[in-house]
Amino acid sequence: MEGDARFNNVSMDEDIINNNVVQSLFFMLYTNIFVLGIFGNVLVCYVVARNKAMQTVTNLFITNLALSDILLCVLAVPFTPLYSFLGKWVFGSVICHMVSYAQGISVYISTLTLTSIAIDRYFVIIYPFHPRMKLSTCVFIIITIWLFSVLVTLPYGIYMKHYEANLTNLNVTNLEGYDYIYLCEEKWPSDYIRQIFGGVTSLMQFVIPFFLIAFCYVRVSIKLNDRAKSKPGSKSSKKEEADRERKRRTNRMLIAMVVIFLVSWLPLNLFNVVYDFYGHLNDWSYYFLCFFMVHSVAMSSTCYNPFLYAWLNENFRKEFKQVLPCFDSNRSAPNTAKPGGNYRSERTCNGNETQQESLLPTSGIHRAASLKKPSPPPKLDSVEVENIIVPNLTAVYDTAADTVKLKLIMEEDPPPYDTVKE
Repeated sequence: MEGDARFNNVSMDEDIINNNVVQSLFFMLYTNIFVLGIFGNVLVCYVVARNKAMQTVTNLFITNLALSDILLCVLAVPFTPLYSFLGKWVFGSVICHMVSYAQGISVYISTLTLTSIAIDRYFVIIYPFHPRMKLSTCVFIIITIWLFSVLVTLPYGIYMKHYEANLTNLNVTNLEGYDYIYLCEEKWPSDYIRQIFGGVTSLMQFVIPFFLIAFCYVRVSIKLNDRAKSKPGSKSSKKEEADRERKRRTNRMLIAMVVIFLVSWLPLNLFNVVYDFYGHLNDWSYYFLCFFMVHSVAMSSTCYNPFLYAWLNENFRKEFKQVLPCFDSNRSAPNTAKPGGNYRSERTCNGNETQQESLLPTSGIHRAASLKKPSPPPKLDSVEVENIIVPNLTAVYDTAADTVKLKLIMEEDPPPYDTVKE
């Protein structure tokens, strides 16, 4: 498990982690991870909770990811290094069992949520004609992820042992003035059970999620590229160049998601697997140094996730700027807009800047909540949809042509109300 340092105080006297300079460096690193992780993920949860329009399927998954990252920051980031630096457990029996257990739960929730986001995007892009996942289904999946994580991580809570150790018997000299100290360590019935459980945990916690995420995003990237080439000559050269740039930006973002997940969690999982089969690794004087290097890399994912899954999203970014005005450069500029405000179209797909473009029948048109169905109904065979979210959407029914026109008002004043016929 990512939060289990496998502390062995027999070897701590010679361990380089006891060097004050090394401890200071790790202290600053973990402090930055804690502050940035808590700040970014709390901000994600807040903007989704305060705005009902932000409560979409993908955003709920992102919020669940943020909650698991907060749990990871609160429990894994401070307690794991403190235990090693102090050389003893000073937080009591309840915290001993809870910390290791909760850390395992939060890691499972993070990886399974990232996998759910990838699978959801896969189905929306690859199968655009299928109905989008309902919010109730999304909530059910999130609850299932939590229940599954709680159950499969239960052995970590059971086999953690808080006990009193005699320093004389341990031959520890770096804790002068103490005869007894309390330790918090895993005590498994046998090494074989620990090895089996550790291998299965790495498989379910990292290997399977990684290959699912990589498969989904590779297929999505290929599909988006094929879709961009499927309608040659239908766009102007400027539009084609903008579309190609958008596809390149999307591909870079998808690749970044896969690479960051791999880089963050692969070193720690390899470290734990090696320790499970070579228990004497903790006699090495650089054991704790290597552990905290890979552990800090894994914990840093709590800082990357809000940026990758939220800040790169236009809707999230606008909400962040409203909550944190210091990030909004437009606020300092004079408002030259006419009375009535600015109106701008924004293109989003599945909570990200990826777009889906599809030819849907009339029955498949997704209308904005404020758009009422005109009477009599329009006689349309098909329409090209590009998932557009705008603050002001106007429907005009032309009785002579028996058609409905959708007006997307962009960066200009809306027309007078009496000139628009609903």
